[in-house]
Amino acid sequence: MTAVVSGGSIVIEGLHKRYGDTVALDGLDITVQPGEILGIAGPNGSGKSTMVKTLAGEVMADRGRILLDGAERDAAELAAQVTIVHQEPQVFLNLTVAENLLVGREHRKILNRRIDAAESELLADMGLSAHADTPLEHLPLAAQQRTEIARALAQDARIFLFDEPNSALTEEESEDLFRRMHDLANSGCLVILVSHRLHELVVHADRVGMIIDGQCRVILSGDDLTEERVARELVVGVAKGGEAGAQALKGDMAGARAGGEQDSVALRLSGWTHRDGGFSDIDMSVGLGEIVAISGVEGSGARALVHSLAGFAPATGSLRVGVDSTAEANGDGRSTKTATEQVGFVGANRAENLFFNLSVGENLLSRLTVDISDRLGLLHPRTMRDAANHLADQFQVKAGSVDDPMGSLSGGNQQKVVIGAATATRPKVLVLEEPTRGVDVGSKSEIYRLLRQYADPEGQLGLPGMEGHGEAVVLYCTEDAEIFEVADRVYVIAQGRISGELNLSDYDDVESFAADRVHLEAGG
Repeated sequence: MTAVVSGGSIVIEGLHKRYGDTVALDGLDITVQPGEILGIAGPNGSGKSTMVKTLAGEVMADRGRILLDGAERDAAELAAQVTIVHQEPQVFLNLTVAENLLVGREHRKILNRRIDAAESELLADMGLSAHADTPLEHLPLAAQQRTEIARALAQDARIFLFDEPNSALTEEESEDLFRRMHDLANSGCLVILVSHRLHELVVHADRVGMIIDGQCRVILSGDDLTEERVARELVVGVAKGGEAGAQALKGDMAGARAGGEQDSVALRLSGWTHRDGGFSDIDMSVGLGEIVAISGVEGSGARALVHSLAGFAPATGSLRVGVDSTAEANGDGRSTKTATEQVGFVGANRAENLFFNLSVGENLLSRLTVDISDRLGLLHPRTMRDAANHLADQFQVKAGSVDDPMGSLSGGNQQKVVIGAATATRPKVLVLEEPTRGVDVGSKSEIYRLLRQYADPEGQLGLPGMEGHGEAVVLYCTEDAEIFEVADRVYVIAQGRISGELNLSDYDDVESFAADRVHLEAGG
């Protein structure tokens, strides 16, 4: 659907942007040439997403300028020629897939007609034809992301910005997206790809700019563009050449598996069956101090199983948390709150876990169910600030102040706030759905350590006086490296049933683990 376009480059000169005390862009200079895919790498909080939003006209820079075709452009002029695929899908959940595809072209009165043949073909290519008339609120995150990609590809734009566009896509879907990016670049469009996945940047980008602390420190291309070099530049930039940064990049959690206390069961499922047929007869357990992953392709029932643990997907059977809490589902498939209220849940869509109209501190305390008021029942701002600062320190949230707006934080720091809020009251079981989706390598390692600390019997995460012994953690993961890095065991789900169980201590490398997992995913 893309015609050959002609035009010059984008030149970004001296962009500055500050959110309160947080400096997002600090004199950013970078050029994007037509016909190329420019990759952007950098740690969370480095300014990548702010750069993308500024190019799209969504954010106004404090200083600096952006030139297109040699002329300085304002936000409105840029927005007219830019389309963007966000890290978190920016779609209308109450509209259907087809209606979302047409949003943004009202000036052509597109909304007064149905999609045309070319748009129908695009939906088919994106695997969305069967859901064209389905409201997005009834579809999983991956379908929402594919819808936003389809909408971007349907635009008559010159500049295409992809900010972690495939974080919820399968490998096959990702490769199709990259093919489309190359087609856009070959047609003369300006294409920018922001990604934390170093392999994808090296394979698909012509050049990769390394953004550190709001500045483009180096641009790699040709023989210099390797995963090792990109990783080294990231580590040197963030850790100033420090050995600690390199260790974080490599990860050392695999050698420190806790193993858990399976004799002390924190979570047990017996005959757990999804009311709508997503999974059936699930029998599994998670020990205190243990991190267990649930793996399965989309449609296998794995994601629905994770949702059911927090009470978001109705199921029948028995769910036991601890030694004395059991939720027996009744006839209509709704479980009691006896057990599920002791489960903390972090969903895959970060935006749905946060309140962007509140501050960082207010978000950290948003799930608090214990009384931190004084003897008169009054809740003092200082008490709340102290509690928020305590959690921010424990969860390594990098913010100028807990009073900063939530939207001023990077994706990785937003995710730490989400996890900190979910664990603030020490739920017996912490359930996380793709907890490091769209998070950079360094922040991933920090999150892994936090989860291990939460499960560790000696761990001391939580508000003062509420620190406790190690709890249980359940993860839904789609990346083998992530499972291998942080989990003790993994249950593989295929066609709604447990296909097998793998103990990560039996593996010395991720490749052999991945081979066994894939075998079980295929029905083993």
